[in-house]
Amino acid sequence: MNPIKSLIVSIFLVTLLNIFLSKNSKHIKRKIQWPHYLFGYFFVLYILITLVLVGFPTLWEWKLLLNFNKPIFNPHINLIPFKDGFDLTYILNIILFMPFGFLLPTLWEKYRNNIWSTFCYGLFFSFVIEVSQLFVGSRTTDINDIITNVLGTICGWLIFSILRKIFCKFADKTVVNISSSEAFAIKLEPYLYIPIAMICVFFG
Repeated sequence: MNPIKSLIVSIFLVTLLNIFLSKNSKHIKRKIQWPHYLFGYFFVLYILITLVLVGFPTLWEWKLLLNFNKPIFNPHINLIPFKDGFDLTYILNIILFMPFGFLLPTLWEKYRNNIWSTFCYGLFFSFVIEVSQLFVGSRTTDINDIITNVLGTICGWLIFSILRKIFCKFADKTVVNISSSEAFAIKLEPYLYIPIAMICVFFG
């Protein structure tokens, strides 16, 4: 599966998710509107691009390593924050994760008024990426990446909070408020985009 096919498959899976959500959203106080679905596609596209840029492992790479009798598990770990200073790479990491912090509150109310929830999800996504680096020969699992990725997530959230006041009417159309009484599929929606993108990249 090449990158184009990975993108097509991810869009197809998100479309199935959206259809499922639409059928299970009858009891939501405010109906899910089309901008939410549109930004959902932006979200999965962003995650796909991010995983490719950071070097998420692929099945093709694992097969190549095995053919050359090289291990799949290649731990290169740095646990000392900024021991070599703060360079351009860290700034790029911050910029890379800003859309993540921006799109979470765009899509879901639970991340809109609570920066802590956005912080935790950004930390989780960053942690998933860094753990995956243990299975890529040319990458390092780096505490600096986690720190800068989370900083980028917070910056994205702050940018959303400013723009929300300007585009408040449109912002209200993109969001879904998930309560304890909603269907399980709707509660699970925020956590499905990352696995969808990971599967598509891995088999790509």
